[in-house]
Amino acid sequence: MTDPEKPAPGEVVLPEIGENLTRNEIMDVLADEGYSASRRKGWLKQVLTRLETEQHESPNSTRAALVAEITDILKENV
Repeated sequence: MTDPEKPAPGEVVLPEIGENLTRNEIMDVLADEGYSASRRKGWLKQVLTRLETEQHESPNSTRAALVAEITDILKENV
């Protein structure tokens, strides 16, 4: 039986969504060919959910711009 928390052998693991996620970190994930489109999209949705929650709790213009950019990327179907 496999551990759902551990990646399968050879599977590329997306980075953790940590504090102060930057635009550059997000763009690095999008540029990395090791991630499938569906995994990128799922990761971006997680990032977007977190950023929207943080934005609601503590508005920030930089975060708002990042939310808008990720929303646009998802609309373009990564």
